Amino acid sequence: MAKQKRDAADAANAEYAALRVHIGDCFNNRTTVEPVMASERRGAAGILAVIAVVCLMDGLDGSVVNVALPTLAEGFGTDTGTIAWITVVYFLMMAGLLMLFARVANNGAVRKVAVAGVAVFTVGSLLCGISPNFETLLAARGMQGVGAAMMGAAAPMMCVRHLPRNMLGLGMGVLTLGCSVGFAVGPAVGGLIIDALSWHWVFLINVPVGLLMVPMILALIPKDETYGKKPLDAKGAILLFAAIAAGSFALERMPHGSERMWVLLAAAACVICLAAFVAVELRHREPLLNVRVFRHLKFDSLFLAFMCLNIAYMGLLYLLPFYLEVCMGFRSAESGMYLFIPPAITLLICMPISRWSDRRGRRVFAGVACASMLASAVAMFLFSRDGALLPLLFTLSCMGLTWGFAGGPMASRIVENTAEESPEIGSSLMNESIYLGGTMGIALFAMVFTVGANNGVVDFRDLTPDVFLDGFVLSAAICAAIAAVSLLLSLAVKDVRA
Repeated sequence: MAKQKRDAADAANAEYAALRVHIGDCFNNRTTVEPVMASERRGAAGILAVIAVVCLMDGLDGSVVNVALPTLAEGFGTDTGTIAWITVVYFLMMAGLLMLFARVANNGAVRKVAVAGVAVFTVGSLLCGISPNFETLLAARGMQGVGAAMMGAAAPMMCVRHLPRNMLGLGMGVLTLGCSVGFAVGPAVGGLIIDALSWHWVFLINVPVGLLMVPMILALIPKDETYGKKPLDAKGAILLFAAIAAGSFALERMPHGSERMWVLLAAAACVICLAAFVAVELRHREPLLNVRVFRHLKFDSLFLAFMCLNIAYMGLLYLLPFYLEVCMGFRSAESGMYLFIPPAITLLICMPISRWSDRRGRRVFAGVACASMLASAVAMFLFSRDGALLPLLFTLSCMGLTWGFAGGPMASRIVENTAEESPEIGSSLMNESIYLGGTMGIALFAMVFTVGANNGVVDFRDLTPDVFLDGFVLSAAICAAIAAVSLLLSLAVKDVRA
């Protein structure tokens, strides 16, 4: 029981780190790994510096591209649904590969995974920045996502494998802070870069940082050792990735009548791969995901509540840059400053809220998170046609409150309700729900927007405010409905008593 409480507390305090990385295997092996001696503090400082920069890069790139989407759609002459794949493919790689790379790193390849991740991410960033067409940019963005999955898997392993035990909390705090700061400053940085230079530099700024990071990791992170390898569930990873990719494609392309056959084939492939994934996981000795945890109704409710919250949040966040440019008339730099509001609020309140929820119970805080998301969607549904600034500020503030109240409390509730299986399973599935929810949210709202905007593909350059608002208002209504489902599912489960 004491170990389960420690794991739940770790999940609550990890915040964005818990959203970006697979910590389950780390803490599962914490008691069997010999830590670095406390006297080697200079080495620990170098490790912390590596963790901070890696997480800053990961967090920054997770948000910096959002503000560039309208510029990219205009530059490539495509519609808002198709351009969504620039973000979808990034989250798709994270959702499909993060746990596989976490297992590889946990098998004694922390430094190798970190170096490979930074290298792949850097090369992908370079290719994104010099892409001559949309197809090349999409492929390069996928490469970036692979590198980000590697970095996200390696960062917490560095804390556990190479930091003294009495610095583990500091390491997780640095990891959290790096991701949070990167995600917070991303929109503002992206907007300023686009206005001052061009969209290419949103990606190219990663290149010099990546070139410095590779030798930094090699110099400061200890060489890899074998800690007792577990078999890799490669078949499960392939099936999970295929199911997510096929489902995302079918969801986003559904309104496009000329692609109906491909949509049907993708939907069928998604169902088949998902069924095969469950069958493989039930038989595998060390499954990628222990699907038996879904036998518990309370866990199912909390998992779906958390994923629905991510779907609603990421869907609205995807459409907001277009709204700011098309309907509010903002330039990229102005949009970036407004989009800075939600993560800034989250960054300010997330840790105090998490600590408070540990003492007062997490159910109410989770309910406030879902209610805040519901309020932000309702505000956009009711007032977006007016183009007024006050409803926009209300929406952005509520979105900041959403993650400030959700990060620790909702994540911890998932971990607590997997105690019969093990808290590590909850940590893994919580992490997966973030990226799966992000992927589904963007694909779903790209589809809803296309349906609302006269059920056709509208070139962004030809998109008028009235046409855009038709799709945006419908999307806000769907967002509110999903947030309401998240609220009901979350409140339906009582807190676990200590």
